Amino acid sequence: MKSVLLTRSLEDNNETIRELEKNCSFKYICSPLVQYQALPLNSTILHNYVNIIVTSKFAARILAGLQEVEQKNVWIVGNSSKLILEQRNFVVRYVATNIQDLLENIPQEIYEQTIYLSSNEITQDLPQKITRHIIYQVQYATQLYQIAEIEKGINFILLYSQNSTKTFIELLIKNNLLKLLDNSLVITISEKVANIIRYFAKNVVYCDNGQPQQMLELLIYNAKIRN
Repeated sequence: MKSVLLTRSLEDNNETIRELEKNCSFKYICSPLVQYQALPLNSTILHNYVNIIVTSKFAARILAGLQEVEQKNVWIVGNSSKLILEQRNFVVRYVATNIQDLLENIPQEIYEQTIYLSSNEITQDLPQKITRHIIYQVQYATQLYQIAEIEKGINFILLYSQNSTKTFIELLIKNNLLKLLDNSLVITISEKVANIIRYFAKNVVYCDNGQPQQMLELLIYNAKIRN
């Protein structure tokens, strides 16, 4: 059975396993590179804004869990966040594939009426007129998990962000495991992430739409064609 290294948070890894098991079987090796910690959020802060920007599923879950929140306009990155917020009757104005796509499609005239609910770490700053409010913290792993399994070799590795990919490389170096990449196919969420890992891995493919679902489609396809 072919193995796949899952590197998202524990909750997201479990969700990925459930999704993959609908269609195929893999040996799953979970080594979370990231975990999230929600921060206190008073919903009254949102009353001053008409529009909310959400760029992660974790932020969408926090927003969806708030009580007594007027159903605002939301500008979203990712279909998963869209589904979460639609269930709470938020008005989805745009679903972007990435933050750059979002910035190209959100009107400048609404910037001052917009709040961005983000983590403590972001890869791209938004225009100054958009208010940013940090609602959760991102913590990156300081060790690899299931090293004994990883040392046996991994067929496929899934990488979802630039920062987690940098963390992954650092941990491979720390554990003298860079050679692991020689025989693995690395599947990344974007070309930017692919370019980071390409310095160390010769077999890399990436999504062209920035969606986690396409990563799973690439995984299933390559599992079928690779010996």
